[in-house]
Amino acid sequence: MAKHRSILIAEDEPDTANLLQFHLQRRGYQTTVASDGLNALNLSFERHPDLVILDLMLPKLHGFEVCRMLKTSPSTRHVPVFMLTALASTENKLEGFSLGASEYMTKPFEMSELLARIDSLLRLPRTD
Repeated sequence: MAKHRSILIAEDEPDTANLLQFHLQRRGYQTTVASDGLNALNLSFERHPDLVILDLMLPKLHGFEVCRMLKTSPSTRHVPVFMLTALASTENKLEGFSLGASEYMTKPFEMSELLARIDSLLRLPRTD
């Protein structure tokens, strides 16, 4: 199922980005890492990933703004956004979902749960 599916990891913490990349690649996903919000947005428009894992507290452009821009662009609005962040308040979660996030998970996280949620999201049919 994971064959040839691409995931953009927008994460400014190198250890977290490397850990995500390692586990996702082991599952057969192709991964790209963006270390700031502006780069994440540009790479999303350029590569049209099957999923974006989005930290919120990113340099250059906040994750909420990245999500808003992805979800308002015709070329990327269908791409699921999985928010993975230390921002754990209900208000932040509601904001994420209101902007179009498909998933919201807080750090620290269990890798097995994260991978199960990603697999589940990518099994859902796309509604282009």
